[in-house]
Amino acid sequence: MSVVTVRIPDTMDDALRDAAADAPSLNAYIVQAVRRQMTLDAARKLAALGRPLDLDGEGDAL
Repeated sequence: MSVVTVRIPDTMDDALRDAAADAPSLNAYIVQAVRRQMTLDAARKLAALGRPLDLDGEGDAL
């Protein structure tokens, strides 16, 4: 497991807490968002190489 530090600007605090209202915790919501972004970033890099992508189960499409 890797440690990731995410700094959230104070101006985003209320909006982020509102968005995470249905999540088990704010931390869980942020971890899910970071995982999705990392998956999309990796997928974009693979797409640039012309390899087929399988994002099944991540809930996002490229």
